[in-house]
Amino acid sequence: MVHRMLLVRIGGKYVHLLKMFGALFTFGCAFNVLFSAYQLSVVVDLATWPYPVSTGDVFGEITGPIASIFIWLALMVIGLALYRSDRTVLPLEEEWEDKGTVRRASAKKPARRRSTPRRKK
Repeated sequence: MVHRMLLVRIGGKYVHLLKMFGALFTFGCAFNVLFSAYQLSVVVDLATWPYPVSTGDVFGEITGPIASIFIWLALMVIGLALYRSDRTVLPLEEEWEDKGTVRRASAKKPARRRSTPRRKK
């Protein structure tokens, strides 16, 4: 069994366009996280419902803003990874079985003969 680890770099030191996209994406996601948190606070403050409220009603109302907060946080982490792309290294692992000695082809291959075209009669 052979085990090999590859280190893959996403971007180089001078990839400024990718870093700019990551910064703008992170900035936009941060604003959406704040907006979702504001929506959550508005939902929690609206406790003056005209009918009796059950826990299922309250839970149903706050799950939307909470889910959007987590989605935007996950997208913000992706934006940060793009922003730090010059330092981001992804480790990839490979494993395969060694089949013993491998027969190698000879260095020189025999020359192929080209067939001659048929003559018309």
